[in-house]
Amino acid sequence: MPKIFTLISVALLVSLSAMSQKNPSLNKDSILGGATDKTKAQKEMKKAQKYYRMGVGTHDEALKYYLRLHEYYTNDPALNYKIAACYLGGSNKKAALQYLLSSEPSVAKDYYFLLGKAYQYNYQYTEAREAFEKHFELQNKWNRKGKLNQLMQQKRECTFGQVALQDSTPVFIFNLGPVVNTYYDDYGAVNVSEDSLFYFTSRRPDKEPSRRVSRFKFNEQIILAEGSLQDDPTLAQSLKGLRGKKHYAVAGYDHQQDLLYYYKGKKRTGEIYTTDVVKGKAKKRKSLNGAVNHIAYKETSIAIDDNGMAYFISDRRGGEGGKDIWYCKKKGKNRYARRRNIGDLINTPFDEECVYVTPNGKTLYFSSNGHDGMGGFDVFKSEKQENGTWGEPINLGYPINSPSDELFYRTTQNPDIALYSAVRADGHGGLDIYKIIKDNRIPFTLSGVVTDQKSQDPLQASLNVFDLETNELVASAVSDSISQLYSMAFEDVSNYFIQVDAEGYESLGDTIICPTERHAELIMNFELNKLKSPFTIRGYVRDSATYEPVLATINCYDAVADTLLTRQVTNEENGKYSVTFADKYLLRIEISAEDYFTLKDSINTQFIDSAYIKRTYDLVSSKTLYYLDGKVQAEGMAETVDASLLFYQSGEAYPFEATDTDSLGMYKVVFDSAGPFEVEVKSEGYFFINDSIQFLETDSLHKTVDFTLKKMQRGAKIVVENILFNSGKTSLQPTSFAQLDKLANLLNENRDIRIEVSGHTDNTGSATVNKKLSKARALAVRNYLITKGVEEERLEYEGYGLDQPIAPNNTAEGRAQNRRVEIKVIE
Repeated sequence: MPKIFTLISVALLVSLSAMSQKNPSLNKDSILGGATDKTKAQKEMKKAQKYYRMGVGTHDEALKYYLRLHEYYTNDPALNYKIAACYLGGSNKKAALQYLLSSEPSVAKDYYFLLGKAYQYNYQYTEAREAFEKHFELQNKWNRKGKLNQLMQQKRECTFGQVALQDSTPVFIFNLGPVVNTYYDDYGAVNVSEDSLFYFTSRRPDKEPSRRVSRFKFNEQIILAEGSLQDDPTLAQSLKGLRGKKHYAVAGYDHQQDLLYYYKGKKRTGEIYTTDVVKGKAKKRKSLNGAVNHIAYKETSIAIDDNGMAYFISDRRGGEGGKDIWYCKKKGKNRYARRRNIGDLINTPFDEECVYVTPNGKTLYFSSNGHDGMGGFDVFKSEKQENGTWGEPINLGYPINSPSDELFYRTTQNPDIALYSAVRADGHGGLDIYKIIKDNRIPFTLSGVVTDQKSQDPLQASLNVFDLETNELVASAVSDSISQLYSMAFEDVSNYFIQVDAEGYESLGDTIICPTERHAELIMNFELNKLKSPFTIRGYVRDSATYEPVLATINCYDAVADTLLTRQVTNEENGKYSVTFADKYLLRIEISAEDYFTLKDSINTQFIDSAYIKRTYDLVSSKTLYYLDGKVQAEGMAETVDASLLFYQSGEAYPFEATDTDSLGMYKVVFDSAGPFEVEVKSEGYFFINDSIQFLETDSLHKTVDFTLKKMQRGAKIVVENILFNSGKTSLQPTSFAQLDKLANLLNENRDIRIEVSGHTDNTGSATVNKKLSKARALAVRNYLITKGVEEERLEYEGYGLDQPIAPNNTAEGRAQNRRVEIKVIE
């Protein structure tokens, strides 16, 4: 176990205690026997063992190589155990379970403990409890005594977890992205301004290491981030003025005085200081005096409300055990007096961490592994009572909390957004910073019965709900004539109107009084009046070009009185409709659908002898269609390529359209807008390419674009487009990540390929500086690819500065082309 002396040392050490450092021997003969290239397999085994022995901070690196070994032989209990241990030490903890179940209890003494954690991370709490109990039973008498409290806490977690999953908290949780979150731990964010400036703590290095190291190798530092929390931050850089051989971490923020509180520590002690931040640099650094800091103990986080009451974390004596929450009154800018423990209703014999109080002093948030939770550290809140005491802590529930650790929950100046740190499956490595956005929607269900007004017999009726503000169809249902029920689910409330129709009956409409509480069940029953002389119009609504069914709205008016008689909606699957009237009218009918021209019709039903007529309406599309075609071929060859083309809206992560080439390498696709679109063309064994497609006003509605792919063979080289860095720095801009993710996917799909990442510059500035900068940028790209699963030994890097231009440097366009990142296949 590595020694970790940081702001979150206790939190991490508790989590890491679940990750075994047992090192059972692999069955080398069986594993290597399944490999076609035994020399390569031996190297992979050596790499895996090296990173595994280094500890949890490099287990994700060991995992890459263990999974390669697993492809050669799947039945080695030690290998499956180690893969599971690596998953438990990383972000994707759920994946550990299948490998532990493929291992066996005799492989290591803590097998059942890890199995319990794996079940817990998969929310299988009954199985988790059984595994924890089995682990406890296998301990000797002396170990049992020390582990009894741990077992009882684990059983409480299993009990609480089962309940918490039944009623989730209405929130959305988003990772803040790779500008903020890295392979290293990132945590403790505090929002300090409405324009979304915030500080956080990171274990990232100042310079990218050339070889993968433990996430815990580097000291904590404070990072200043900028950018909208509604989207993702666009810039993150070290806070100037707080660097050295000690750890520096965000401890809190005083909004009244615009003071940043930070933790400064080394080894097992640490204290809290304040600083003014002016233009990105810390000024006037001062230690807290009086009741907060103590030379013999460790103070980590602090929160101050607008009335000057401070709450802080300390492991000092006189508490309930472990780390506790203490409070005191602020007496001056940096002085506090009359320290008191907040009491055993909040503090437990285990640890409380990461305290935060809202500015009005009414709500206290903190993390704890001693209260009833889902596992690890959960976030809790307590409300201040009228008598000034704090109320019973409430677990914030799933999905905010999970069996992993959740820490540093803090609200922002946007009441619907909070920030916290957690280990989640979509993380970039270790602790990441997430934003929690409150889901203000009020989902509800609407159900009921439709019956004949006189006989009360159930009717088969169509029910359509419209939004009166937009006149759009929101939901449709058909009542079941057997069960008498209809049911519709709504994601949110609005100004809704419901139309009920049954053939031979008078249509009925009503407004919906929406509920004010989430998941309410609204009941609306309808009784329809049977008509003596009904008249019905039936038919279909189709696309005029394809004859495919169209979801359309049919409005029927009395042309004489100019009043709306009824509104009907076609069946989405077949375009069928049926409209019944109480009498015969001179009708004006309007058929409308999204992306189609409205069609109007007039029918004088007074001169029709039958009780019904048929009408089929073909709607003409209102969209202008754009046709793109072409071929995909291999560079330098006449042969075509079996390729896939993916089309993206600008800035979107998922394609809106996809197509494949035919046997002749040709493709065709139709768009309903002119673009611009981003297209990705890819084929197995080839470098992908990206391009932009747009139909200009000067173009026709048809465009032919051919693509040429470069084969991934030794010496092949491509420029990776849109890899941008912050000015004069080696940090990647956010627009680079999508392209790098595609490159990582390509390399993971072609795992026998080794490449060189090379950085290039224009001729502006010193040749020496350019070469150094280009190499550091190539290293940043290489390390990003490693975090996405590409093995370290497959990636070389180099910086060539201004030595290899691909365009003249005497124009701005040429210099822009020369500032590039290239990929070259070296094996």
